[in-house]
Amino acid sequence: RSRSPDRAIVTNRNVFYFLVMGNPVIVDAVRTPLGRRRGWLAGIHPAVLLGFAQRTVLERAGVDPELVEQVIGGCVTQAGEQSNDMVRRAWLHAGLPQHTGGTALDAQCGSGQQAIHLVNDLVRAGSIEVGIACGVESMSRIPLGGNVPEGLGDPRPDDWTIDMPNQFEAADRIARNRGLTREDLDAFGLASQAKARIAVDEGRFKREIAPIEAPVLDDEGNPTGATRVVDTDQGLRDT
Repeated sequence: RSRSPDRAIVTNRNVFYFLVMGNPVIVDAVRTPLGRRRGWLAGIHPAVLLGFAQRTVLERAGVDPELVEQVIGGCVTQAGEQSNDMVRRAWLHAGLPQHTGGTALDAQCGSGQQAIHLVNDLVRAGSIEVGIACGVESMSRIPLGGNVPEGLGDPRPDDWTIDMPNQFEAADRIARNRGLTREDLDAFGLASQAKARIAVDEGRFKREIAPIEAPVLDDEGNPTGATRVVDTDQGLRDT
């Protein structure tokens, strides 16, 4: 079977690009809704969540899955359900072609972004014609730090001297260095939530969210046997 040399696609965490002679062009973007800890999406295995997004964006873009040569996805906590190249496992579980290569990468908070760069560069270099960049993190099921279990040692060498505070300390430093007060940040947060409420009420996110059927869990996190269709982000606060 011959393939047209001027077609390719790439995605970021669920974003696809159409390529003409090695030049990336975005053709579609798909994501699942965003959940919260022990929230609406907590009952879905992360490979199922990611595979659903991978298949959905192909269907929406009208791209033949047989054309996809590489899938690269970001995942910070690669342990348990998110271990063992879960990006490729998600692809295969979704019933997509076995000949497609899959790579999971950890660049911490920039993991999904790095996946985009790598697929983009593979296409520009002519190594592939079609690729997908994606990402997933299900912190309800695999908590942050879950890939460093007790007894296996600290990932940092004993003579580690690099100043790398946790996110809370880092945020406090940034605020002090930039002269940002708690009042400034509270006002910014409130304004952001107000804008998000308008966007949700006006349906501005509907075009990028793929509704997904999720198990309903009880207060202990056990499946109740019921399901719900989740089509909106859960993080919006009542402000």
